Amino acid sequence: MEYFMGNVMSEFQTQIDRYFRVKLLHEAAQAAINMKCSESLLFGKMTLLHYRMFGGEDSGIYKAAAAVEMMILALDIIDDIQDEDHADMPWCQMPKEIALNLALGFLSLSQEVLMDSDMPDEHARSIAALFNNQLLAAINGQTLDLLNEMETEEDYLIMVRQKSAALLVCACMTGVILATGSADQRVAEYAEEIGIAAQIKNDYRDLLNWEGKNDFIRRKRTLPLLFLLAEIGENDRWIAEYFAGGLEPEDVLHRFAEFGEAVERTGTQLYTSVRMRSHYYRFLDVINRMELDSKWRDLIIEAAM
Repeated sequence: MEYFMGNVMSEFQTQIDRYFRVKLLHEAAQAAINMKCSESLLFGKMTLLHYRMFGGEDSGIYKAAAAVEMMILALDIIDDIQDEDHADMPWCQMPKEIALNLALGFLSLSQEVLMDSDMPDEHARSIAALFNNQLLAAINGQTLDLLNEMETEEDYLIMVRQKSAALLVCACMTGVILATGSADQRVAEYAEEIGIAAQIKNDYRDLLNWEGKNDFIRRKRTLPLLFLLAEIGENDRWIAEYFAGGLEPEDVLHRFAEFGEAVERTGTQLYTSVRMRSHYYRFLDVINRMELDSKWRDLIIEAAM
């Protein structure tokens, strides 16, 4: 694992030097991969961990992990452009048409890197099909997210399963297929649970982050906000009024302390924690019932936390 970051960064660099020939596009790609590699690269790490856990030993796995991260980077760029948030990201500081070309380039590169790897042809075809299936699921999930019409917990879970969870399933299953030649539905099951738990955790964080991206100010229907809106009392009706469009952001931005008190008073934090942990415990239940080397199982549990 200690060579992971260097190998993935090297693959990124090789590919953008080879395919992004226009100076402006190459500079944009360089800024994007520098930002990407300053983060955890969780999806690529999950690809590598599952490959090793299922007995894979070839160093070519780093190319597949890079391909996964290229796909995730492309979707992150598109997601940020559509949501108009994360203004500090380099792709949000360039013209949208350039950022879209950058995203399309990384999306194409993810497939190119896979096809250019040394894996058996049948494995490459299986993983390419996996990429396409999970990408299409994520596009459907992102569309549901943009429509912002979720009314119930089940509506929210349908969206998250297709969006965040589908991409984590793709990352984990890529490693499994590379190692064994076939998919493992138990991995798909627990990867989905990890993805849902992580999204719930992120949504609660974004509920209280008034310094940047805030889901309440953006009137974004997430699980914590749906629960909060259902539980508020008469003294907190301004929250529902704002969410319904009856108030403007400048009418509520100064009420952060009141909002935090409402979140605590309604039990939103406790509810969110319970829902997040229920999915995490389902993941633990599945992985602990599998006959796996404890070293790799423990590393995956650690990465999922």
